[in-house]
Amino acid sequence: MSTTAQVGKDAPPPAPDPGALSARRAVGLVAGREINSRMRTKSFVLSTLGLVVALGVYTLIILFSKEGPTKVGIDRDAAALRPMLTAVADRATDVDFEFVTIDGEGEGDSGDRAEKLLRDGDVAAVISGDTANPTMTVERETDPDLLAVVNAAVAEERTTRELEREGVDPVDFAQRVASSATQTKALEPSGNSAAEQFALILSSTGLLYFFFIVYGIMLAQGVVEEKTSRVVELLLSSIRPWQLLAGKLIGVAVVGVTQLVLLGGAAVVLAEGTGAISLPTAVAGTLVTMGVWFLLGFFLFAAMLAAAAARVSRQEDLQAVVQPVMVLITTPFVLGIALLSKNAHDPVIEWLSLVPPLSPILMPARMLLGIAPAWQVAVSLVLAVAALAGLTRIAGRMYANSVLRSGSRVPLAESLRLR
Repeated sequence: MSTTAQVGKDAPPPAPDPGALSARRAVGLVAGREINSRMRTKSFVLSTLGLVVALGVYTLIILFSKEGPTKVGIDRDAAALRPMLTAVADRATDVDFEFVTIDGEGEGDSGDRAEKLLRDGDVAAVISGDTANPTMTVERETDPDLLAVVNAAVAEERTTRELEREGVDPVDFAQRVASSATQTKALEPSGNSAAEQFALILSSTGLLYFFFIVYGIMLAQGVVEEKTSRVVELLLSSIRPWQLLAGKLIGVAVVGVTQLVLLGGAAVVLAEGTGAISLPTAVAGTLVTMGVWFLLGFFLFAAMLAAAAARVSRQEDLQAVVQPVMVLITTPFVLGIALLSKNAHDPVIEWLSLVPPLSPILMPARMLLGIAPAWQVAVSLVLAVAALAGLTRIAGRMYANSVLRSGSRVPLAESLRLR
């Protein structure tokens, strides 16, 4: 019987020389090996450049997809209403209309000109008639926002004329009315629109989900590869299994954080430079927050993935053993998109964001939206660290019990057995 088979079946891992390397030195060497071997590869450089290019393309799509102001035509009979229409539209923050004067080429054909502009899609509507009772002509359906602007402008125009008739200065009257405006107070002010909030939710949860999946699988594949090539037997002759696992986790985490920071920095530069989306005010704090939660989530998920990968000796068997962990990573991503987009203040999502392994994806999104109280953030961090400590201990045991076992898949009960 070969040495590999004897060691692989029931024999305990070979005992390393306790005086050869200190624990810190051993973990540092393994981490350095992972960093150098992964960051110097073409795949790392190309994937980073590819993600940056993808961000650039996405930014261009947003910029080019932004439509200009909706054009509204005004014929010569209603031209006096144009200044009031522009003033009312400018005061409305959620509409963007441009009022242009239209006229026919000859006498009496302005109606034909208006109809042609409507059918060609050059204008969304045409306002005609006198200023007191104008008519708004559209091709099919009336835009309710435009109708509200026109009604408000007509009312203001009529009020101005009546005030002038009674000898009241319209400007002075408007100033006195404006000074009596109602003050508003928001319990949880938000500087982002609904679309921007959805973009923040999707980017934060999606980015973390993407990196957890990519680097977690990268680590798991590395574990199986070392088992297949029997490199792990040489490594464990000098260091202990937990030192090897810790070094691999730290090394891959550093690579992931590096790419995350590069990608986040590129996203900030593109957003600030193009104005495609409004970023949170504390951009640096946002990046730090994402980095902290990435490390917590990565160590949490990657430890489980590495332990699961140690149970098999072939890449073909990897998918089956890591599938339960992949479900744990996918669940908070799906919940985050579904629940946060529907109602970010739902108590269900608040409590789920406290519980690991859901918190590393859900809590950063709630923090970016500015709806996570400090006490909830603190509780989620404490629980995440506690879960990390417990799960890494279990993962370390599974890794030590399985990494030198070759052949068929190591049963879960045997990988968890105390020796």
